[in-house]
Amino acid sequence: MKTVGVVIPIYNVQDYLRECLDSVINQTYKNLQVVLVNDGSTDENSLNIAKEYTLKDERFILFDKKNGGLSSSRNVGIEYFSKEYKLKNITNDIKENSLIEFSIEGNNPYEIYKVYKSSKFFKNKNELLNFQTPNIDYIIFLDSDDYWELNCIEECVLRMDGVEVVWFDWKKKYDGIEEIKTDENFSWMILRNRKIIHSLEWFEEMQRLDNRLFAFCIQGMINFNFLKKIKLKFIDKVVSEDYHFGIILFYKAQFIHILNQKLYTYRIRTNSICSHEGKVSKESILPFTQHIYKKFQYDGHKTKLYHYIVSCIIMVKNIIKDIENHCDYRKVDILKKLFIAEMLKHASIILEFDIDPWNMKNEYKILKSLYFSERLMVGALLRIQNQLSYKLGQALIINSKNILGCISLPFIILSIIISHKQEQKAYKLKIKKNPNLVLPPLSLYDDYGEALKIKNHFSYQLGQEFLNSFKNWHKGAIFLFPYRAFKLHKKLKKRQ
Repeated sequence: MKTVGVVIPIYNVQDYLRECLDSVINQTYKNLQVVLVNDGSTDENSLNIAKEYTLKDERFILFDKKNGGLSSSRNVGIEYFSKEYKLKNITNDIKENSLIEFSIEGNNPYEIYKVYKSSKFFKNKNELLNFQTPNIDYIIFLDSDDYWELNCIEECVLRMDGVEVVWFDWKKKYDGIEEIKTDENFSWMILRNRKIIHSLEWFEEMQRLDNRLFAFCIQGMINFNFLKKIKLKFIDKVVSEDYHFGIILFYKAQFIHILNQKLYTYRIRTNSICSHEGKVSKESILPFTQHIYKKFQYDGHKTKLYHYIVSCIIMVKNIIKDIENHCDYRKVDILKKLFIAEMLKHASIILEFDIDPWNMKNEYKILKSLYFSERLMVGALLRIQNQLSYKLGQALIINSKNILGCISLPFIILSIIISHKQEQKAYKLKIKKNPNLVLPPLSLYDDYGEALKIKNHFSYQLGQEFLNSFKNWHKGAIFLFPYRAFKLHKKLKKRQ
């Protein structure tokens, strides 16, 4: 029987935590290993409730840590199941119906204070001294103010064979706030009539629907070996962290099973991190963003907006880094046009801020510049514009308009040729190391037809004429170039 690892971050949810954990305990599928992560809760009972459930169910383990946000809590779960932690027992004797305490030995980046495990799990002291992290096959995330249908895990496990992700649907539950009217037809869960899809199909369908943002974390089950293989974790101290996680997960996955059932209940409530009620309460400002809150003179809206903008910038930066050496160019092109473009659009507001506590304006400018470069495969248009013929033609036209330009033209041309050769050499070296980085044929790009028109432009053809003359310089062709350039210009003008 396959083992499923469950990761549940906890932060000030004393009113909802029991309902959440009951939905886990009562799952029809029983072979679970459950990680609870108390993320520095400041309310009265969240940690106590977590201890209560850990004590009565030996499948549970509880990490109590300094506040660091949802990402850090989920990463604790991933790292625990990946056997990255060495637990040192603080409790030496096993007392009936008690919690055994552990500490983290060695590296402890998330400042985990203590780890708790029920004494029911250990039959003797030898088992306690040699406690090992369990092996899991699949991993699933659940937020501590939400809950599952009781058949959720079972339905997912049945469909995990041969896929990296099972993607199910969810429903909203409004708790203490007025229901927000939304488009009932909208859902990130597309291709509902299908069962198993290739991730490229998902990308292409997102492009067809012009869905510009995507998030995934709590809406499905993931093959854990696959997650470890791609080394995917959540980015610390950002909001909307499931944008980056979901995009990279689906980008690197091969097959996804679409389970068209609403197995998850997402609670929309007051004082949550998301501030669904449209108000920003003091309680919803996370401890690690308190210094920003102070910088913005305790303006909650401005604090949250700035944090979201910075999060978009950080996520775009990480998405670019993640895809650089794992290039499926058809996916990259769509990814750039939809998700990266949209997140950069959201982030552009940072230029309007007078205060920039995390100094992210320059990061935004760099990313925007990179977004328009060939490194992110912006299309056939820029690839043709990057060809030597076009670059030389542009230089000849621009610099022949004045005497100074004409004098410096030989040096400019030489510089362009040398620079182009260096770029080509670097590209060949890059694909030698990683053949997956080979650029696809121009015909595969959406803008191929439009890009071909550039080859009829005077600048492109002038550059080609110069290259032909340069190659046949020993036959005197270089001296005939001015005449041929004049004829070419006249011919194109007549055609226009």
